[in-house]
Formats: sequence, structure tokens, C-alpha cells
Amino acid sequence: MKLVTVHLDTEEIAEAPIDRSMVRRFVGGRGLTSKLLSDWYRSPEGSRDKTSPLFIGTGPLTGLSFPMAGRFVATAQSPLTNTIFSSSCGGRLGVYLKRHGIDVLALRGVARKPCYLSVQDGVLSINGADGIWGREKAEAKAVLRKIYGNGCSILLIGKAGENGVSYANVENDGRFLGRGGLGALLGAMKVKAIVVGYGRGEVSGAGDQVSFLAYEFKKLLSASPVTSRGLPQFGTGVLLNRMQELGLLSTKNFREGAPPQSRRVSGEAVASELLKRKRACYLCPIACGRETRFGEGPEYETLWSLGVNLSIFDIEQVAELNRLCNGYGLDTISTGGVLGMACELSEKGKLPFRLAYGDVATMKELIVEIAEKRSRGELLAMGTKALGERVGMPEAAIHVKGLELPAYDPRGAYGQGLGYATSNRGGCHLPGYLIGLEALAIPKLVDRLGIDGKASLLALNQNVTAFVDSLIVCRFAAFAIPGDFYSRIASAVMGERITWEESITIGERIWNLERLYNLRQGITEDTLPERFSNVPLAGMLKEYYEIRGWDSSGVPGPDKLKLLELSTGQDGI
Repeated sequence: MKLVTVHLDTEEIAEAPIDRSMVRRFVGGRGLTSKLLSDWYRSPEGSRDKTSPLFIGTGPLTGLSFPMAGRFVATAQSPLTNTIFSSSCGGRLGVYLKRHGIDVLALRGVARKPCYLSVQDGVLSINGADGIWGREKAEAKAVLRKIYGNGCSILLIGKAGENGVSYANVENDGRFLGRGGLGALLGAMKVKAIVVGYGRGEVSGAGDQVSFLAYEFKKLLSASPVTSRGLPQFGTGVLLNRMQELGLLSTKNFREGAPPQSRRVSGEAVASELLKRKRACYLCPIACGRETRFGEGPEYETLWSLGVNLSIFDIEQVAELNRLCNGYGLDTISTGGVLGMACELSEKGKLPFRLAYGDVATMKELIVEIAEKRSRGELLAMGTKALGERVGMPEAAIHVKGLELPAYDPRGAYGQGLGYATSNRGGCHLPGYLIGLEALAIPKLVDRLGIDGKASLLALNQNVTAFVDSLIVCRFAAFAIPGDFYSRIASAVMGERITWEESITIGERIWNLERLYNLRQGITEDTLPERFSNVPLAGMLKEYYEIRGWDSSGVPGPDKLKLLELSTGQDGI
């Protein structure tokens, strides 16, 4: 495996092999890039980098003919939360990098002037971005495609990233590195885009066993009603009506339950009123993406954040807000969280302007002002945590560790609440996703409002997803694929036997590494917003720490670190 490092300040490009033992311990994708970040970036004061390095990593499955595995991971310290942050994306960039022989691409430092990177015929170059910096994303893409052709893969930021909005996202081929503000990091580095040609190199790892497992994988996908019917027919928005029925969907900044008219902005509404065509990531048989009359999406989380959450129940208006966020490069969950909070603050007289739930016209104006960081938008561009502290009303900021919460209300699913509190990314549903168990009966149904066993179920899910993110396979596969199947995949593609127990240990190692990184940054609290005080967090958290082998403050103990082959000197605080 090969690591290519771009030193933006000096324009030096260096190549180095990745040690085989490191790959065995961290696999690839999320695990490997998290390890590299932990080793390279101690703090701004103690590092040559004044901004966090950014790692774009592939996994051992990337580039092979395997369903739902054409992905890549980007890892850095989040500008929004200061936590370690890995984000998985389904664009073609990872596949194309792998064909050029690049397993991990690392960006360090800050360019002297705006630039973009290109990888063509195995050659990486740094190019001036005078023709695309400051331009709309569509215009920038058109310029780059004129130079490199329509077959290239383009990763780029919008104006929000250029202007340093703390929750700016990154686009790649119509898919997004959505959360954590990685777009703001690229903007700070003065990197507008990365353009990668198709590539002609062969990706190693294919074989009869991999082909057989790919065949079995597809059969399991076709046997699941979620991956064979629900997601293909209605996209990710298929979950919205179910969550509303269960009382897991809220409105008005989590102050009220979502009303029945939420159905007007569901996946079914997208399919009947907006859909132009379905979109699939590389070699994905599900095609959960939706291209509508308004462009890419909206997806489930956006239907909630920019729709139900803001009391907007007109599907076209929600799609228009989503179009604006995508065009300017803003994460829709955080944008909706900030706007929902701003409505509440306006009601309490805490803002120098007026904003009401359902006021679509003003929200459109604010999205533009946020992306450009001017006027009213300059205040909202900082995210909910900083905004709550600025106006003296932190209780209205619905976040964990600085990351705005997504659609699932933890008051209706206690295990998911514990997942938010303990997530290394902050307020994110993906790392543990107990919604599968608590609401969807996948693979079985557990009591949503019970606490028994939730800590152990969550820890197991977190370990499994860390391992899967390192292979890399799309999270939606979990609706159909049993966890132990991934160890069979890893054994086949990595050329050595990896048992189910070993895969869990690898995932646990990655989870603890991320935990140590956050502790090193002074991020110690595992809590929920006070609005969710009825969630019985304390007991679950105590049990969770015990299961993890951490002390009562949530710090991994020496025995646990020794077991996982992690050291406090290199990997921790």
C-alpha cells in the first residue's frame, strides 16, 4: 500500500509505503487514516501543521468488483467540533485513486495561493485555481471538465468552504462528505478541488473467493425488504414516515413531536412529485440516490432538517433549500439545526433579526448569507454550540460535542441517545445506529424505551461499523448483511484469515484510538442536551464505560490499551 503526501506550503510531493503491520491492525479507510492523523497531528502548538492534515483513504475493497464498496473516507480534525472526524463518501474518487496506485492521499499545510490538485496517468500535480476559486460549484466543475474531460472524478468545495463556514461540506460526483466541516478545512488549506482521471492500473485483491462473496452479498441484499424494495423504490426518505409514526421525529428544534403533515415531505413524496431518475454509487445495486427536478436529493436527513424541523411541509420548498445548500457547499443537517435554533432564539428575542418557523423566503436568504459569511449569516455560520454561547442561550443548541443532532429523537430511542452521547464524531447517528434494533427490528426488535443491554449492543455496533468503515462498505449494507460476513470478506481480500472475533477487536482498536485522540484534545464529556433530560443516560453510560474497559471518567485503562496494542505515548494522551 502507498501513501502520497502533498505538502501544500512547499509544493513537495512525497511517496512512502504503508507498513504491513499497520494495515493488519487498522485495515484501511477509517482505521488507517485515523491512525495516521493521531500520529501526525498532536496539536497546533506542537505540530508543524497549523491546520489539521486531511487524509483521503481507500480500503482493501475499493476498486474491486464488489457491491457497495466503491467508496473512500476522509479523516481530519473537525473545524466544527475539534474531534477526530472520519466521513465516508460514495463518489468515484477513491476508486480512481486506487487505479493510480494511491491508497492514501494526505494533504498538509496551507498553499500560498488557491490551488487544486490533479492526478492524471499516475502523476499528481498542484495547479493554480485562479479560474475556479470564488466561482459557483457548477461553473468550477465545467471549467475542470473542459480541461480533463467528462470521465474524471471531481472532489470540490463551494463558497461556504472557501469562506470558512464551520459546517461546510465537500462534494464528489454528486455525493457528499457532509458533516464536520471538512469543506472549511480544505478552504483553509486553499484547496478548491481534487481532480482524478479514470486510471488504467489494476487493483489487487480480486480472486475467486472475493467473486463468490460478492455473489453471496448480492443475494443477501436481494433478500432484505429494505435493500431490495424500500431503499430502491423510495430512497433514504423511506424511513421518514416510519420514524414519525413511532414518535422519533421532532419539529421546531426538538421542542415538539412531528405532525402528520410530515408525510408531505417523505420519500414517497419525493418519488411521486420530484423524481427524475435514481442514482447509484459505483457498483451499487440499490441506487438509493435521487436526482430530482432540483438536483441531487433531498435525502432522509435533509427532508427532516430543512423540512419537518423547520415546519416546512411543501416538498418543493424543501428541495429548493436543499439545492441552495448543495450549491454553496453546506451540510444540510447542521444548516437545518442552525436555522431551527435561530427560529427559537428569535422567539426569545435573542437575535438582532426576526425568523419564524415556516418562513421559507427568509431561510433562503439566510442560507446565502451563511455561505458568504456576511450580514445575518456571519452569526449563524459558527454552528449551534458557538451560537448558543454567543447569545447566552446554550440550552437551545441541540448538539453533542459541537455536532448538530440528526433526525432521530433520543427521547423515543434510549440506545440511540447513548449512541449520540458516546460518538467520537459528536451528535451523529451512524457510528452505532441502534435505530436498526430499536425501530426497524433489524436484525431483531428491542424495547426502544428500555435500557437493559443497550450499552453492550451499542459498543458492539460501534466496533462493527468502525471495521466496516475500514474495509470500506456502505453502511446501508447493514440492513441485509450479518456482521460476521465482513470478516469473511476481509479474509478473502487481505489474503490472511481474520476471524469474527478479530474483526471486532480491530473495530474496538479503532474506536479506542479515536477516543484517545479526543481526550488528548480535551474533549471529555459524553452527554446529551438538557432538552433530553428524561433520557436515562447516567445508568447506561456507567455500564457502557465498564463494558469498554474504561474508568469512571471514560478514559481507557492500561489493561485495555495493552490488549488492543495501543500505547498512551504514541496513540493517546
